[in-house]
Amino acid sequence: MRCGSAWLLSLAGAAALSNALYLAKRDNPAVLALPFVRDQDSSRKISKRSKTVGVASGNNHDDYYLESYDYAVNLTFGTPPQHFKVYLETYGNGCWLDGVNDEFCGSYHNSSYCGGNGGYNQSASRTAKELHEKFVYDSLGEIDRGDYVTDTLMIGGATVNDMKMGITTGLPSSINTMKLAYGNESSTSLTQALADAGAINSPAFSLWAGNVLFGGVDKSKYNGTLQTLPIIDNSNFSKAFRVDMDGMFINGSSLASDTFPIDAVFDNSFSGTYVPKSVADAILPHLGNVSVPNSWGAVNFSCSSVSDDSTIGFKFGDLDFEFSLKKFISYEPGMGIPYDDPLTRLADFGDTCWLSIAENKPEHKAISQHGSIILGTDFMGLIYAVFDLENDEVSLAKRNWDSSSTDIVEITSGKDGVPGAKKSAATNTHIGADLGMTALIAASMLIMIFWCA
Repeated sequence: MRCGSAWLLSLAGAAALSNALYLAKRDNPAVLALPFVRDQDSSRKISKRSKTVGVASGNNHDDYYLESYDYAVNLTFGTPPQHFKVYLETYGNGCWLDGVNDEFCGSYHNSSYCGGNGGYNQSASRTAKELHEKFVYDSLGEIDRGDYVTDTLMIGGATVNDMKMGITTGLPSSINTMKLAYGNESSTSLTQALADAGAINSPAFSLWAGNVLFGGVDKSKYNGTLQTLPIIDNSNFSKAFRVDMDGMFINGSSLASDTFPIDAVFDNSFSGTYVPKSVADAILPHLGNVSVPNSWGAVNFSCSSVSDDSTIGFKFGDLDFEFSLKKFISYEPGMGIPYDDPLTRLADFGDTCWLSIAENKPEHKAISQHGSIILGTDFMGLIYAVFDLENDEVSLAKRNWDSSSTDIVEITSGKDGVPGAKKSAATNTHIGADLGMTALIAASMLIMIFWCA
């Protein structure tokens, strides 16, 4: 009987969480809107990401692509303010800047590296505090190290006093990074820091191509209603913006339907999308004659083998996204040179194309340990998404590409739901290979233990 009562309470709690995001229309909403800035020197960004997504560096076309898709914003850190360009990432919660002693940054404001700003100079800030705590963060398989400090952060008109930041030294692969999601207790994400400082009312943000809106939703930027999905949290992967994906399709035909539902994580530190081998193999017949996958699982093929009306679809609960397949095709691996872009069509790159959707190979731990499916910027740049850390939810909608206005509403703390939003149907997720049975056994053990309590 006790077991039954507790189960009913658990269901009640789940029902309360189903209405987690509340949107409030106010004259002066507590939101922070930031447009992404173009990256004029992507040399460090390319070197960082080339190790994980196979982006070819060293030519202007790669620079153009990364410049267009990097999620970079401007901010200051310190008093007087020291200016930095930082990259916002949706996986993890670590925040760090290159230090003035970084051999690749040189002295402050005296280097072409680090976005042209040089490294953070702690001794030049009168509000800096050294914490005597070492900073260590595993970023895409590369270990960033340094020391923690606190200092005054200013971003988009908002101020965060005593923002905890890792300061790295001597790391050629390091870039200024502020993560927006979950992670370890020694770090605080930018999203949570803004909420703690009172700049926004809830640790949540909206993301769409070219913009991030902390603490709010711009209703003019999407069509239809936001579909809310619960974040999947399990011991096999780190907690992240991970939801159920219920299917993928090409020209309406299901791809490896037995693989779904499966976990999918939103991670803009990758320019491409990674899928299980079963899904990757199911895509190949739609591309004509393809090459043997390269070391990162990517294949090339004749550009002319894909018709202009070919489509690819992604299903999440009740929401179906459908895009031109050419949105996921480029002239280089890792979406280095987008095929479906007017500027790239002005040049002659031949008839060899690459698909940005690649096999998620287990041997590439920096990728496979993130999740079964990784949705990179090729997908994320095509949708409207709301990420809610307080209530562990992700809400998705189709982009409104014709919007030239704004209709911003505030996300307030609470569980009262999104007005007009629809809760997507729940699914049972396959968490990677052979993990479904593990989850079932664990659930059974939990029930047995509770029954005997």
